[in-house]
Amino acid sequence: MLAAWRDSPTRLREDAATEADLVRAGYRDRLLTELAQNAADAAAKAGVVGRLVVRLDGAHLRIANTGAPLDLSGVHALTALRASGKSDVTAVGRFGVGFTAVLSVSDEIELRSTTGSLRFSRDLTWDALRRNDIRIPDHAANDQADEFAPPVLRMAWPAEAAPAPGFDTEVVLRLRPDIDAEALLTGLHDEAIDLLLELPALQHITIEAAEFTSTTTDLGKDLQEIRVDGPDGTHRAWWQYRAAHARWLLPLRNGRPTAAAPDVLRAPTRSDEELSLPALLIADIAMQPDRRRLLPGARLTELATGYADFARALPPGDRLVLVPTPGFARSEADGLLREALIHELQTKAWLPIVVAPGTGGKAAEDAAAALFDPAPQHATPSSAETPLSAAPDADSSTGAEISAGDPYSSATTDTDGAPAWPNALSTGAGAELLDDSAVFDATATDPVDVAVPTRASAFTGLTDDLARLLDDVVGPLVIPELSRPGHAEALGVLDVHRLGLARLAELSSGLERPPHWWYSLYAALEVFVADPLAAEELGALAVPLADGRLVTGPRTTVLDDHLEVAIPVHWARLVHPEAAHPLLARLGARSATAEDLLSEPDLRAELEDHPDDADTIDAVLRLAVLADPAALPAWLSLIELPDVDGELRPADELLLPDAPLRELLVEDSPFSAIDPAVVEGYGAQALRAIGVGWDFTVVTEADPTGPDHDLDDEDRWWSTLADDPPEFAAIRDLDLVDDAAWPEALWQLASDPRTRRLLTDRNGYTGWWLRTNARIDGTPLGLMRHPSDTEFAELLPTFAVPGLADDATAMRAILADSSVITPELATALLNALADPAKTPTPEVVSRTHATLAAAVAEDRLDLADLALPDRVRALSGDVIDPAQALVLDQPWFGLAVPPNRLVVGDIEAAPTLATLLDLPLVSESVTAEILTPGRRTTWSAEPLGVILRQLFSLPRETGDLMLHDDLQVRLHGAIEITASVPWWRDGNTVHVRTPR
Repeated sequence: MLAAWRDSPTRLREDAATEADLVRAGYRDRLLTELAQNAADAAAKAGVVGRLVVRLDGAHLRIANTGAPLDLSGVHALTALRASGKSDVTAVGRFGVGFTAVLSVSDEIELRSTTGSLRFSRDLTWDALRRNDIRIPDHAANDQADEFAPPVLRMAWPAEAAPAPGFDTEVVLRLRPDIDAEALLTGLHDEAIDLLLELPALQHITIEAAEFTSTTTDLGKDLQEIRVDGPDGTHRAWWQYRAAHARWLLPLRNGRPTAAAPDVLRAPTRSDEELSLPALLIADIAMQPDRRRLLPGARLTELATGYADFARALPPGDRLVLVPTPGFARSEADGLLREALIHELQTKAWLPIVVAPGTGGKAAEDAAAALFDPAPQHATPSSAETPLSAAPDADSSTGAEISAGDPYSSATTDTDGAPAWPNALSTGAGAELLDDSAVFDATATDPVDVAVPTRASAFTGLTDDLARLLDDVVGPLVIPELSRPGHAEALGVLDVHRLGLARLAELSSGLERPPHWWYSLYAALEVFVADPLAAEELGALAVPLADGRLVTGPRTTVLDDHLEVAIPVHWARLVHPEAAHPLLARLGARSATAEDLLSEPDLRAELEDHPDDADTIDAVLRLAVLADPAALPAWLSLIELPDVDGELRPADELLLPDAPLRELLVEDSPFSAIDPAVVEGYGAQALRAIGVGWDFTVVTEADPTGPDHDLDDEDRWWSTLADDPPEFAAIRDLDLVDDAAWPEALWQLASDPRTRRLLTDRNGYTGWWLRTNARIDGTPLGLMRHPSDTEFAELLPTFAVPGLADDATAMRAILADSSVITPELATALLNALADPAKTPTPEVVSRTHATLAAAVAEDRLDLADLALPDRVRALSGDVIDPAQALVLDQPWFGLAVPPNRLVVGDIEAAPTLATLLDLPLVSESVTAEILTPGRRTTWSAEPLGVILRQLFSLPRETGDLMLHDDLQVRLHGAIEITASVPWWRDGNTVHVRTPR
């Protein structure tokens, strides 16, 4: 070697660079891995149990192992750059470069073996270079030789030391000063368990005082359990399956297999190919020399061969743990492997399915043929055993949370959570390994039938009871234990057909089963109806009727649980008593109460076509006496009954004898009295329930679209709405009330809860109509004020109906409201202000002017809709000619202008008020002159200024302040007068008379 380096300095540089590259790159963190591989190969070669011991001896790290000692070919491999001395194809080390990993921590290495020992030394190599005058290329000339590091493993020197007693080989590394020995040991400690899994020939690893031991137990079906016992009594366990080209390992938790965390490809030791598979993969596959990356062209997908057999070897309830979860691949290799594994799982029979008792799986096979055969199938009523034909769609399952224990109570696990499998091996904490009689039997058959996943169906949350009912309907059906919500994602990856409640409901149509079978089906489905969405999905569930028919949808059926009266109801669908389960009520089936039966859509259709059918009328009236009238539909009034003259008339055009409403109506009202014989036969209560008149009738409609309710002035009211109301409710026949009867009519309306609530709705039709059309002593209600409302006191007449005047809750909405100024109310207020007979207070006058101006300013009142009176009301209360009136827009003028000339509202709205009343503003008609001298000062410098700001909450003034002993102002223009005032404002200057 020295001669080669002497003859070719470039060769020396190449050897040094190659060795350095291997240390920095491929073998930078593989010290224990590479030495463990050598130990495993040595143990396998010698046919002994592999043991590896690592201990720190001062500055030396000692790694000893059992197995075949160092031989001559091994020496040649150690001193070569790329030449392995191992000829066994099963050996782990094959490339002859792994030992380079020792250089990551040491430059002084001894390899001690029972057949002889070697030493590798960077210092000795340096010395040999110098003694043989070997020039270091490119550096000798410029004194940079210190940057060059000669290769260490190309030259070996003999050593005398023997390996540690009991071991065949020992590697002694003198750690470089920059190596943290404790951190190094911690890293080696963390690798121990992985190495015992990856290298089966190696069964014991000891790092200082920490000892790790692996044991392997055959479970049958090519399945093994690997248990690694660590320090302090800790242990971990895996189930291992050997396939043709790989070993697969699943970690165990409490005796059950669980998905592994994201890992890397192991070939057999860890590589840099990141994986996201549910099982650890230890593969026999071509790798690059540093074992970090796959060799291009490596046959990666063949590693999936046998993966489905691994799944079939697991207990039925644990098999889905092997299904890769959806997500992005962590590497190209990961993506290829995931696709290959999923394809393997999708195309092999291993997924456990339900077997109907006594069928031997034939029913499931027949159902599968029907479900997945693309040719259409046709079920006939005479072929009850013919499977349903429609292929399952991607119907969503409920996804609802099920009450604890109910839908999953069939999960076959023991009380400790151990695998539900005959002769299962428990490896939970504290568990002992069982003897050979308790492990898996490789020749045993599955306790359940299996199917190819793509030909199976799954119902999320399937229970044993539901499985027994559905197996011959939708099979092959995934077993309940694998149908829990937590398994839905895995079943989706496998492309298992998903059955939801909606699909089950669809499949139930046309089934010929006895009524008690349907009761059992409803009982089994009940636990899944946990929310309205689930109930909606079962909307098409078939229901057997008492007359032998099978109808679709519980909502169209009626249950007879609470109906005690034998009444011939021919318009309702009555559920067969043996199938009447409470679930049907939750799905929309109505109990046979009188209210439910009288609200049936079929009854409405019957009445629209045959309103005078005697049988229907008899049944309706017999039920009506049992019903709550408030819960009955208005369309029952379609029933035609005879009046006193024998003429058939709709129920809502008839009045009962002595009806209070009769006394309120005009003489020519269209109502007629009902035949007394009908009243005697069915009673007033039943007749009132279907709409025969007694008092006022309320018309209702959900989602109305227009004024089509045949109500007086409805078009005009509807035109005031910005949008159609979400629901409509109004009192009918108000236009038929005699004007003189309104006090009594209002009393009746306020006394009945049905109509009282409509009085309180100011925006509704009823409130609008009453304000506009109902009159007390000739005055519309909308132009009257409530006694407790002083806003327009002495301007509007007071509502004073005995018994109602104090009922503010019911009456306020139908009386005048200052926040809703209509043209009619505005006109009435203007006329009242101009009426000398009215005596409102100055405050009411000012407030009314302000209210009217605000309505104009906010576009709630159009001036074109108003006719102004020929007089206006001054602040003093006088009614004056508009030519003498001035609108106050600057408040200090109010201190000088006589109040019998001022029209006052809000100062801010004074221009609007002037426009409304067609009057001038005082500031535009009158000018002012300050007559008396004063002292100029500022607000902040004058004590009086500070006091005035606090006293009157004035804003911080920025202008001047003038103080006067006497403040006199002379007015010119529309008013000529001199006045003594306490305050005046002239531009930005405020004049104040000082207190004496």
